[in-house]
Amino acid sequence: MDLLYIDIAVRGGATAVGLVLVVLIWTSRIAKEAQCAFTMVMVSTLFILWTKVAPILGVPDDVIWWMRFVNAGTTFAMTWFVLTIFLDDKRFFWAWLASGVLIWGWILITPIFPQTIFILRLFAALHFIALLALVFWSGVGDLQTARRKLRPSMSAFLLIYCIGQAFTSRPLQDMRTLDVQIWQSSTFLFFLMVFAVWSLKANLKNWPGEVDRSLPPASSAAETTLEQNALISRIQKEMGDDIWKVEGLTVGALASQVNAPEHQVRKAINQVLGYRNFASFINGARIEAAKRKLRSGDLPEKTVLEIAYDVGFSSLGPFNRAFKEATGQSPTDFRKTGGEVG
Repeated sequence: MDLLYIDIAVRGGATAVGLVLVVLIWTSRIAKEAQCAFTMVMVSTLFILWTKVAPILGVPDDVIWWMRFVNAGTTFAMTWFVLTIFLDDKRFFWAWLASGVLIWGWILITPIFPQTIFILRLFAALHFIALLALVFWSGVGDLQTARRKLRPSMSAFLLIYCIGQAFTSRPLQDMRTLDVQIWQSSTFLFFLMVFAVWSLKANLKNWPGEVDRSLPPASSAAETTLEQNALISRIQKEMGDDIWKVEGLTVGALASQVNAPEHQVRKAINQVLGYRNFASFINGARIEAAKRKLRSGDLPEKTVLEIAYDVGFSSLGPFNRAFKEATGQSPTDFRKTGGEVG
C-alpha cells in the first residue's frame, strides 16, 4: 500500500502542475483557440493518468467510461494545439483535425473491433510523424521569436509522447504492478515539470504568437529605435529594388543583402512591420506588384500565369491562393473588375 500512496501522490503532483499551467496559459496573450486546445490537451492527458488507477480508487464504472472517452481525444487535442500555434497557412487545417477525430473515434471502437488495433497504431504513428514534419517545415520562415524557440521543445514532446504511447499500449497496461504505474506517473511528472519550467522561462505573457511591445530593449530606447529604423530602411530599399522577385528567397539571403544578423531581420519584420512569417511578407510585395500589372491597360496580352512568373511565383496555384487571400478575388476576377476589390 505504501507504493500505492506514493503513486497517487506523484499523480496528484502532476495534476497540480498541469492545472497551474492551464491557469497560466489563460493569462497569456495567445489566441483563445490555442488556450482552449491546450486546456483540452492537459485535461485529456491528466484523465489518462488517473484512469489507470481509477478502479483501485473505487471510481464508479460510468465515470471511468467518461474519463476514457475524454482521454481518447488526446491526439485530437494535441493536433489542434500544434496547428493553432504553428500553422499560419490554414489550407489543410480541417484535414488535420479530421485525422485527429478519426483516431479519437477509432480508439473508442477498438473493444468492438480489436483486430484493427495494429492498423490504428500505424495510422496514429504516421499522423504524428507528419505533425512533426509540419512543425519543422513551417519554421523555415517563422518570424516570431517565442514560436521559433518553442519548436524544438514541442518536437521533443511529440516524439516522447509517441514513444510513450507505444510503450504504454495494451500489453503494458495489462501489467497492473505498482512499480510500472509509478514509473509511468513519475515519467509524466518529470516531463510536465520540464515543460512548465520552459514555459515560465519563455515568458507566458508573451507565449507565443503576440509581440510584447512593452518589454524594455537591451540598449537605450533611442539607440534601438535608430538601429531598427536604419535596418527597416535597408530592408525596404531592397524590397523597392525588387529582391522579392528572387525565387526561393530566404530570411538569411535578405539578411546578407542588408548586412544584418538574421535574427535582427526577423525581429524587425515581425515587430515593426507586423508580419508573422517571411512568406506573407514577400508575398505581400508580390501581390501588390501583380495588382499593378493586372490593372495596367498596357498589358492586356499578358496571361495571369505570365504575371505570376513575373512577380516571383513558380506556379499558378500558389499565386491564385495568395492573391485571393489578399484581395478576396481571383486574379482573373480582379482584372475583369479593373482592380476594384469588392
